[in-house]
Amino acid sequence: MSVETAQSPASKSGPMVMVYIGDDDPTRGDSHGFKGIGLRMAQKLGGRFHYIEDKHLSEMYPGMPDPRQALSMYMDKHGKPDILLSRAHYYGGMMTRITPLMMVKDINEGLSSDLLGDTSLVSHHLTPEIFDEHGKKFRAHYKDIKSPIVAVMMVNIHDVENFAQHMIAKSAQHDELTVFICTSRRTYQDNYIKLKGRLEELAQEKGLGARLKIEGYNFHEHLGKENTFNPYIGLIKEAEHIVVTGDSLSMVSEPLAAGKRVMVFEPGHTYGRLREKGLVIPFNECAADKRFETPQIEPVNVTEDIANRLVDKFNKVAKKYAGPVGWAVRKYEGIKRSLGF
Repeated sequence: MSVETAQSPASKSGPMVMVYIGDDDPTRGDSHGFKGIGLRMAQKLGGRFHYIEDKHLSEMYPGMPDPRQALSMYMDKHGKPDILLSRAHYYGGMMTRITPLMMVKDINEGLSSDLLGDTSLVSHHLTPEIFDEHGKKFRAHYKDIKSPIVAVMMVNIHDVENFAQHMIAKSAQHDELTVFICTSRRTYQDNYIKLKGRLEELAQEKGLGARLKIEGYNFHEHLGKENTFNPYIGLIKEAEHIVVTGDSLSMVSEPLAAGKRVMVFEPGHTYGRLREKGLVIPFNECAADKRFETPQIEPVNVTEDIANRLVDKFNKVAKKYAGPVGWAVRKYEGIKRSLGF
């Protein structure tokens, strides 16, 4: 696999932006955040974009046991990045071996806090084009879903009974409906199984079997398998209503980027500003005897704002280190870091 396909279509004369996530999970919100920010920075700066996982390096350099050595070989061919987005775990080695002009190592929440002064929303890689593409894939994969969809984007739920009772009560107000549970890498499998089973039991007890479909995707059931379909992005696009259960800033930020208000259950944040703007509403505040209603909103996406702030910072750093004298200073500071000064 060549990561050249991930480069931006922008001019290749500008700075090189590299996102390196190593052996981290590419489905993590932080991984998606780095990818979205890095690509936007490369496009804004007229530069090159490279996205790399250790898996890519293993495919490009088979038999190379050390990913760091494979990464060095990759950079021998493509050059060293001017801007590097990577995990804090790699910070010391990356700064001394690669000496990029800028390294971004904060997690999503930290970037939102430092650059925007707010942690309600975080960055991601999703765009209207990606939503459209995955929406079509979702419909092709789930051809039997004809009714409106309520997406349950699930981290974990403590009070399964409360949630299930409220969900079934609202679902009963519809002639036809599909409740689609989509789990994440942080979801406990037994929690998912308990929720899905309880929803199915209540649907039968209430006589909703013929008009309420309970669908689900168990992330861990498909983990490590080849050619499996993850419905997450397509579900955001195709669902009429979205509920996020548990603590995930990414799961709230991504539907808002698709222009859909989000209902939250047992959230880890208050979302005060988003609630004031009508972008987020607690699930239990939605009347049980009323149909689901999700007004369309103007898409909200902070990835652009964060990329803009980082581009401004990079331009200042690049100006400081321009020319051979600046390069020498940069090298000297890299040596000092390697020696612990």
